[in-house]
Amino acid sequence: MARVQEIRPETDAGVYTVVTRTSTYLLDFTEMTLLRAPGVGGTDDEDWTVSRLRRDSEDIPLLGVKSCRLGESAQFWVRAADDPEVRTWRITTPVVSIEKIG
Repeated sequence: MARVQEIRPETDAGVYTVVTRTSTYLLDFTEMTLLRAPGVGGTDDEDWTVSRLRRDSEDIPLLGVKSCRLGESAQFWVRAADDPEVRTWRITTPVVSIEKIG
């Protein structure tokens, strides 16, 4: 396992955990999936509230990463799991850690 500063847009292999102020994300570039665990990791700072999103704690199809850097909000391009025609952005609270775990 290795901590990294960012996940670059051209990344096409590996498994990463991304911890934000309010949640933890698991990105699997082999399966091209994204899973969000709301309220896991992050911070106890009361200035940040945990939002509930559709398909939380489920794998959803990952189309790509626009940006994912320490200290900034990450932007993930995803496909709706229940409608392959729908694509949307997942924009996170600021990233506090990124770790390559596979």
